Amino acid sequence: MFNLILQKVRSASVFILLINGLVVLFSPAEVVSQTLKKDIPAYNVKDFGAKADGKSDDTYAIQKALDYLIDHGGGTLYFPNGKYRLATIQEKYEVKAHLIIKPKATRGRKYVMIRLMGEGSVVTPSAYANHTGKDEAAVWDNGTVLFSDVLGEKLINPKDKPTFLLAAGSGGGTYKLNQAVVRLQDIAFQAKSEKGKYPYLSGINMAYAATLYTDNVLIYSSTKSVDLTAPTDDGHYSAGMVAPRLWCNPEQELRNTYVKSAFRYGFIFSEHMNGNNLSVWNCDNAFVFAKMDHAAWLGRIHAQNAKNIITSLDVEFADHFLGASYFKIEQVGIEINTGQEPTSFNYSHFVVDPKDLLFGLLNYHIVKSNVGADNSYFNKVGANNLKATPSF
Repeated sequence: MFNLILQKVRSASVFILLINGLVVLFSPAEVVSQTLKKDIPAYNVKDFGAKADGKSDDTYAIQKALDYLIDHGGGTLYFPNGKYRLATIQEKYEVKAHLIIKPKATRGRKYVMIRLMGEGSVVTPSAYANHTGKDEAAVWDNGTVLFSDVLGEKLINPKDKPTFLLAAGSGGGTYKLNQAVVRLQDIAFQAKSEKGKYPYLSGINMAYAATLYTDNVLIYSSTKSVDLTAPTDDGHYSAGMVAPRLWCNPEQELRNTYVKSAFRYGFIFSEHMNGNNLSVWNCDNAFVFAKMDHAAWLGRIHAQNAKNIITSLDVEFADHFLGASYFKIEQVGIEINTGQEPTSFNYSHFVVDPKDLLFGLLNYHIVKSNVGADNSYFNKVGANNLKATPSF
């Protein structure tokens, strides 16, 4: 057994590790490496050649590390604080992305766990989606950020293959199941975009993953909120977070996960999804439900500067299907401001479900900016199978 203590020593943060009465000093990165290996294998991505200097193309180094983990039984891939530039796009295993979690060579349900663990990412400050001003805070560059340096191309046909920053590749067969159990923790993903536009690339695609767990994850664009436009207005298809698709896998959970800035779909969910403290900013459709047989459950979810809050999937996208969805949401909280910038994301509908594919229960709470709570702004299109209850 060991004790872990964080102290300031000569103005530098170090860890003091007490092992059998002996005092050993470690840097934060060394502590992560040492302590994680007590439980599961842990590898530092820099040992595979990643630079995290914001200039070098780290795509191949990170991909090499991901492949190594799959081939050697899984483990934690640790990303020390820094900016990891992704400048190369790959296309294989039925997905297109900077980084691809490949399926195991052997078929069948022989799962392997991969955790991508950063040193921290900022997910909560609301100034990033400021109604009227630009956010120049340096806090967004802190922590671990994997950022795309590829603008990409507009996707106007949803049947075409979208490009993501990170994707789980197809494992083939009937269900296309990738045997990877994916965990994302304390890490941010940034898509490149032009000023006055939106990101052409999407964020994370785990449609083929066996299971997905997240905690403290941010997906956002390089363009700040007031300089964005809506992808729907331009016919572009994209998504911030695509969760595992329909195939009866009962364990997946998203926590403290934020999608911020100009995707057509914020989150796309399918069956067995569990989640809490999920937030969407500046997206056309915040929380999107694809076909599921088993129900999903969500605790508190939140949207701001989003056009439509709860929607059924309107086209097949990233191998998610259209169909009936079953869920319970404890609270959907939103804030609306009819004068917000950019106006492309002004609130339109709380629920959009023209084909009545949404079945279940939700509780809603609406705040009008600079006024207060006002649930009278609730409205819907279709959704005759969904029971929505106001908070007051």
